[in-house]
Amino acid sequence: MNALHRQPAPAPAALSLYSSGLSRRLSAQQLFDVELGLFLLTELLPTAPPAALPDLLNGSNMIVSMLTTRQRRYLKRGKDLLSHCRHHTVWHDLLERYATASSPVRAFDISQDRSRFSPQTVGFAWNRIVTLRQVLA
Repeated sequence: MNALHRQPAPAPAALSLYSSGLSRRLSAQQLFDVELGLFLLTELLPTAPPAALPDLLNGSNMIVSMLTTRQRRYLKRGKDLLSHCRHHTVWHDLLERYATASSPVRAFDISQDRSRFSPQTVGFAWNRIVTLRQVLA
């Protein structure tokens, strides 16, 4: 086969995340979506609970006038990249699966009652947070 016509190898279908011995599947794209959403909240509404993302994406929060130029750009790009997370049920399902995944694969820690979250500051998680910042910049 000609090298120019070679098909790339398929990406892994899903990244397996384990919680309490039960397999919970979250694709790499879904992992990225949750972490991008949490990063966006960290940058725009740092005291908001993780469940606040759909309201932010839907414009329910009247904060746009208080945002800096950089934050407005983050919000615009976040809305474009996370449009499917505007639906509360979609975001809550992703968030729940992310929160119950084992801690070493997550870039954010989420409280058991899902009222708070914070970025991890050690290991490879920090590199992912830097990458999320670059995605929105």
